[in-house]
Amino acid sequence: MSMNRGEVNPLSVLKVRKLSFIPHHFAVIKIKIQSKDIKFLDNWINYHLNSRYAITKNFTINHDNKMIEVIEVGMEDPKELTMLTLSCPHLT
Repeated sequence: MSMNRGEVNPLSVLKVRKLSFIPHHFAVIKIKIQSKDIKFLDNWINYHLNSRYAITKNFTINHDNKMIEVIEVGMEDPKELTMLTLSCPHLT
């Protein structure tokens, strides 16, 4: 359960919830936010969601054929990725 429901996530206690890479079976979203906002996004995910996740920086090409830096957020449960995109105030 998430912290906003008053229960500790066992994956967080064992320090295996946040991954340093995004596995192939994770649902992924690419967002363009500032690097300083990653900490707020990470805290929001820890407090409101339950499944394993990963946050990485990557580069992609936008519609103007320019390379931009994006943040990739991968979630093990695709339903929680939907909750993140609909509810997180730190996404633009």
